[in-house]
Amino acid sequence: MERTEAKAKEVTELNEGRTFIGDFIPQDELLKFNLQVAKAKGNPIPAELSALSDTSNFADKKLKEDNIGFKMLKKAGWSEGAGLGTKAQGLTAPVDVNPNGGTMGLGMSQQLHQVSSNDDDVEIFRKRMMMAYKYRPNPLNNPRRPYY
Repeated sequence: MERTEAKAKEVTELNEGRTFIGDFIPQDELLKFNLQVAKAKGNPIPAELSALSDTSNFADKKLKEDNIGFKMLKKAGWSEGAGLGTKAQGLTAPVDVNPNGGTMGLGMSQQLHQVSSNDDDVEIFRKRMMMAYKYRPNPLNNPRRPYY
């Protein structure tokens, strides 16, 4: 019990002055969320957000010329950077395979915090706070359920 109390004090001191749950969102996650909001609302994307791209997760998994899938796509007439399909109108980014998707299908993920164009400011704030809930402090090291 004393060890838990000491850990709780340590985490409390570490987070001194941070009382709002939104303060605990990591900066990179907050930037990604703000990029979603800017895209959904059709606002101009600020310079600090323009560096982020939707395909940043796939930069390290880019197909190389020696890959069999790359060779098959080339034989079918695909050129790098073009979309799939007869008129190159299809996807340009790979399908995100989420292994933690549970019973959801290929490419699906739990996107509870996705901002849509018809969300008002209150709904955007609610989604940001739901995302912040994932990063809240846990000084007693209680188990967390993946419902957020």
